[in-house]
Amino acid sequence: MARALGRAIDDAWTDGVTALAFGASSVLATSWDGTARTYDVDESATSRATRVTLPSPVMCGTFVGADDGAHVVGTLDGGVTLIDGKTGDARRVGAHDGAVTSAAYDDAARVLVTCGWDRKIKCWDLTKDANGRCVSETETVGKCYAGDLRHGRLVAATSDGQILAYDVKDLLRGGRPMVNRRSSVRFQTRAIACDASASWFVNATVEGRVAVERVDDEENEKSRFAFKCHRLKNEDGSAGEVIYPVHALSFHPLGTFATGGGDGYVNYWDADARKRLFSTPRYPTSVSALAFSPCGTMLAVASSFAHEERENATPIDRVYIREVNAEEVTPRKPAR
Repeated sequence: MARALGRAIDDAWTDGVTALAFGASSVLATSWDGTARTYDVDESATSRATRVTLPSPVMCGTFVGADDGAHVVGTLDGGVTLIDGKTGDARRVGAHDGAVTSAAYDDAARVLVTCGWDRKIKCWDLTKDANGRCVSETETVGKCYAGDLRHGRLVAATSDGQILAYDVKDLLRGGRPMVNRRSSVRFQTRAIACDASASWFVNATVEGRVAVERVDDEENEKSRFAFKCHRLKNEDGSAGEVIYPVHALSFHPLGTFATGGGDGYVNYWDADARKRLFSTPRYPTSVSALAFSPCGTMLAVASSFAHEERENATPIDRVYIREVNAEEVTPRKPAR
């Protein structure tokens, strides 16, 4: 069973793991305990490279550049901090007026994009001076609860139920969103993720349901669909089911995607076939974050306390590195 879950990284977190990001050969893990930690990872071994402690819980992070030489994290107090991947030296490059909920680096435009509870999306040029510089600021109607950036496109979900999509070039010019529409599901978003081409995205909610939508089908509601997941039958045998939040999403390079829920399971899905491809064994507690490696052969899984009812009150927070078999994630028919 333990082997099926993956190899565990026990690193004495004192609070929950909030986010994971996979670089070229490293994993970044952020936590409510104020730490940002990186690990050198290959198919057989994992070792910690850096650990930085910040004065506020760390909510998100991303690698900057192709060689994992630096990473940026966003914190609950609004800070945006750049960390040297070799030395662990950290410097604050900017801030939001509220929690930073997503951070992503666009290699083509060479800008960092952050979203926050202050109802702002900001772009940062980290090369301008020692502190970096905010080069654009875009206001949103609601708080940005989640965001993801792929292939020059940012997709974000807000507290007022809106889905926004921007071309990064338009963000830099202060342009209008290419998508601004109501979410096709009515419950609060916990995570959002784009496929590699950024042509479609998945929106995960607190109500054990995810929605699949194409970015470019603004008027075609028939192309959107939602399905239930991360729901378990009552253990006492009574009628009904227990509904768990879907905390985490990650796309595989083949176009399939993984969801992680409060039930402790990770499921792999083929959206085109509208099928579940595989379900992992149950992790010790909620799955709070997921990240596939760039080649898709590994999945980083955070099994971590998410402040839910029914959870073990004193879980051990762990990150697992799980080997991914091709048959688990290969779509039943060609991906979009």
